[in-house]
Amino acid sequence: MVTSGFVDPKSNQYTNLAFWLSDQYDVATKMAVYQGLDRSVFRTKKQYEGSLIRQIDNALEYYDLCNEVRVIINGRPMREEIPSYNSTAAREAILNMYCHRDFSRSSNIKIEFFDDRCEMISPGGFYDGLTLEKALNGEQSFRNEKLVQLLFKLDYIENYASGLSRIFKEYKKEGLEPIIYTSSTAFKVTFPNKNYEALYLNPEKHLEDNKSITNFAHAQVGTSNIKKIDLNKRNSNIYRIIKQNPGLRSTQLLELLKVADTEITLDIFKKSIKQLSELIEYRGSRRTGGYFVKE
Repeated sequence: MVTSGFVDPKSNQYTNLAFWLSDQYDVATKMAVYQGLDRSVFRTKKQYEGSLIRQIDNALEYYDLCNEVRVIINGRPMREEIPSYNSTAAREAILNMYCHRDFSRSSNIKIEFFDDRCEMISPGGFYDGLTLEKALNGEQSFRNEKLVQLLFKLDYIENYASGLSRIFKEYKKEGLEPIIYTSSTAFKVTFPNKNYEALYLNPEKHLEDNKSITNFAHAQVGTSNIKKIDLNKRNSNIYRIIKQNPGLRSTQLLELLKVADTEITLDIFKKSIKQLSELIEYRGSRRTGGYFVKE
């Protein structure tokens, strides 16, 4: 307990680290999905309290649910799946917030999704003279050294000061760049939504990309009897959720789908499943079966 940093060797009392990892820790992580480009209208929101480890796991899981995937089916052999945000970069940013937050401040870690971006905000800026430039060059400073060591031992992080550079590297591959804002009281990273234009500004382009009856398909299959698959934004989301959670029943899937689509109902879900019959199938009995992506 002492070597892990949970007990102070002098006072024999539990440390702040022990409190942060206990169920009594009372500073929550807040997550929200907004309609539009500002905070006027909530689509959905979530709050996680208790152990910091549980908050990290919940934040990573809820992030995955909110990361809409654009699926393109155009007659080619392989489906093309384009997530709105780079998951590797987002994981680095989320873990960075918990590792280096300023626990002397009672502010919440916040992860917020807008139509065009995702913002992640953590209390406390760079520490002990560290700057963004220095951090990108591999320099380190530790505000919560024992916590960092623990998360390293639990395989959450690598602890090589590579997180921020990895974030920029991942987005550079796609010709994009996240925005970093830091002050003495806060650290914020903003990720651009790669699917903003296709899913929000110009959804007709997304539907155009999803025409199964194309010259390519005719040339390869030699037939005009190819069923069109309607992969609009909602259907893309249903496909993604089922792929990530195979075997769930309709009521279970609805709970997950309502995170990003508050207007979906059981009737709408069933209609979408019919449209996705070339991609999604129900396996098993009516009582114990569930939905799966076709092989």
